[in-house]
Amino acid sequence: MNDIKTVSLIGLGALGILYAYKLKDILPENGLRIIVDSQRMQKYQKEGVYCNGELCEFHYYPPDMPVSPADLLMICTKSTGLSQAIKDASGHVGPDTVVLSAINGITSEEIIGRAYGLDKVLYAVAQNTDATRLGTHLTYHAVGSLALGEKDKSISPRLLQVKDLLVKAGIGCELSPDILRHQWSKFMFNVGLNQVTTVFETNYGGVQKEGEPRQMMLYAMDEVRRLSLLAGINLTEKDIQYWMDMLATLGPECKPSMRQDAEACRPTELALFAGTVRNLGKEFGMDTPINDFLFEKISAMEANYGKQ
Repeated sequence: MNDIKTVSLIGLGALGILYAYKLKDILPENGLRIIVDSQRMQKYQKEGVYCNGELCEFHYYPPDMPVSPADLLMICTKSTGLSQAIKDASGHVGPDTVVLSAINGITSEEIIGRAYGLDKVLYAVAQNTDATRLGTHLTYHAVGSLALGEKDKSISPRLLQVKDLLVKAGIGCELSPDILRHQWSKFMFNVGLNQVTTVFETNYGGVQKEGEPRQMMLYAMDEVRRLSLLAGINLTEKDIQYWMDMLATLGPECKPSMRQDAEACRPTELALFAGTVRNLGKEFGMDTPINDFLFEKISAMEANYGKQ
């Protein structure tokens, strides 16, 4: 694989805007291609897309626009938009394209692999950013990082080339020796943090202190830990403690993505979090009462959007 000269990116959410903003100045002219449907493109061109107050001059590509395959495709949508993103980005994928998903959870790579070929997929975990999007405006203090890895734990040439690109762009990057375990660990944290702050309508501060929300978060995470033992991933109490220590460093007024979605009456990633836990529970014959409760509560919240 030659040096990465073209990057196609789909999904201008918080991470998508952040990564596009950081990549646009280090790639050749027209090297960054934002894949977007015509309706969104008109909105972005009319309102502008801003990162920390700076107008981003992106090049937009409708899904049906003929293009050469990208060296790297970054999928930065929510999990709810993944199936459409796979269709919309298909024209950017060629025999040598590397595909990277910044989507939360432990399922997107397999879904992408079924569409494009698992050999094209580089596994990743987005972490430690505080990027927040309001409309077409993104604000952030911490860029955070992407943990990258091959499913077979090898250090491949493409892994090193993607890392070099991200580092050059100012995006933190680490090579994970066991990316599947890394994904499960972050998934465990998201299952607790995102869902509990949504149900209790609180922020990071609400789970940084002792109380019912924090305890429920720990219970929800522990269900994932116990499922990981059945799946051969083997998360431990130390993994839970790692994330609780990290949680303590976050601004108490900030809110995770699911909480932001619920406040804006947008569809949440409930299927990605409690939905995945419940499915794994059925697969392994393990009860998941906390995630069952969270699933029911958030389902009811979504059903009541606009009725209050």
